[in-house]
Amino acid sequence: MSADPGRAPSTLGLALRSLALVGLSMAGGSVQRIATSLAGWLAVAALAVASLCFLTQAAHAALALALGGVYASLIVGLGYLFLALATALVLQFRQR
Repeated sequence: MSADPGRAPSTLGLALRSLALVGLSMAGGSVQRIATSLAGWLAVAALAVASLCFLTQAAHAALALALGGVYASLIVGLGYLFLALATALVLQFRQR
């Protein structure tokens, strides 16, 4: 009696299924590491933004006492404009 070759599990088929399961397991681990890292960096970014808000308010208040409200707003605004342009320049250099 011979077994039906269509119904018997072949070694190649089992190897491919095992390889697919290992690949899925590795992909799942990678996704989990990326998600954990992303969550950590988002927390760091949120804390940095909160810190920047408090520092901006303190700098504006100090400049307003020394120079007046209009000049303080101009100085703080131009500082942020300079930082934005410098960041854009760094990003442009990184792409090349």
